[in-house]
Amino acid sequence: MILPEQDKTVSWGRKGSQMILTLACLVIVLAGMKAAAGVLVPMVYAFFLAVLSFPLLRWLTRHRIPGPVALAMTLLVNLGVLAGLITLAVRLLISFNADLPRYLRGIQRYLTDFGVWLDDNGIEGAKEMMGSLFDWNTIIGYATQQDVMSRIGAMLGSTFGTLATVFAGLVMILILMMFVLMEATGTHRRIVAVHLAGGPDFSGLMRSVTDIQKYLGIKTLISALTGLLAGAWCWFFDLQYPLLWAILAFIFNYIPAVGSSAASIPAIVEALVQHGGGAALGIALGYGGINFALDNFVQPQLLGNRFGISALVVVLSVIFWGWLWGPMGMFLAVPLTMVMKVLLDNSEEFRWVSVAMSQKKVRRGEVEVVGYDLDENEVVGGGASTENPQHD
Repeated sequence: MILPEQDKTVSWGRKGSQMILTLACLVIVLAGMKAAAGVLVPMVYAFFLAVLSFPLLRWLTRHRIPGPVALAMTLLVNLGVLAGLITLAVRLLISFNADLPRYLRGIQRYLTDFGVWLDDNGIEGAKEMMGSLFDWNTIIGYATQQDVMSRIGAMLGSTFGTLATVFAGLVMILILMMFVLMEATGTHRRIVAVHLAGGPDFSGLMRSVTDIQKYLGIKTLISALTGLLAGAWCWFFDLQYPLLWAILAFIFNYIPAVGSSAASIPAIVEALVQHGGGAALGIALGYGGINFALDNFVQPQLLGNRFGISALVVVLSVIFWGWLWGPMGMFLAVPLTMVMKVLLDNSEEFRWVSVAMSQKKVRRGEVEVVGYDLDENEVVGGGASTENPQHD
């Protein structure tokens, strides 16, 4: 489908005023979302966990298990997985915290040796510069005195506040997820009734729930494979905490673009301190190979082109949701961006933003937008990176 030329005259003064008003409203909405993160984040996580858990609930009910029993079993599975991961991760972190000063001293030693090597090779003052990069005595003392649980609560403080509210947030997530699953069966009929009663049409958003469900399921599978392979690789190099690095790789793989790389840093540091530079290089190459293979071969085969979001938009979404809702926002950056894209796609005024967010590909010398249904002979004309997103 080749885009026609736009002949109608545009009132840029009126368009500019509307854009300024829209941006002002957007700033107010974002400020409200940032201020209400403690309430909104558990709600969003409850919704996406319910979307991810609904296939299990549906499978149980199709096998003639009563609805309340199937719901209870689904919640117990979620609670068991979350409680098991959190308990195991916290115990490993407490154990690792006791060894943290040793790893910090090892890093200090390597940096000092590197500074000496630079001094010997003609870079004067390199040793002093390396020593002044960090106040290692203060850092080691801080690592020795700080409690792991308090530090975890501080890391999540930008979203939840304190450690007590972290556990309160988890309870809220499970309760909200239960009610979302209870209401899930009749959601489609309710949306149709709302539209017939004069309300907005959310059918496009509901159709995207299946896509989000598929994305979350495949992302969970890829993250589990990443954690399993990373843990096995760390065990092969005789690291002390392979299970901890496996859990870290599993969790951080949900953060697109930067999560997997960030998860490899602690394992590389441990390998460097324990076994030297060769082991650290081996760990780095192993992590790189695992992430490259899964992200570039396995995941695209499972996801296909249905989730056609530009790579630049993915990176920007991680930055944006991380700024808005802290670390917890980064984990759901892509699903939240997918929901925004669907909402924009169903808006006459801002559909162009949805098209701009889409992934582009070139076929027969023409640039096409991935994610929209194109026939074999349909192209986006003139090398443009846009298309008419109207669906049949």
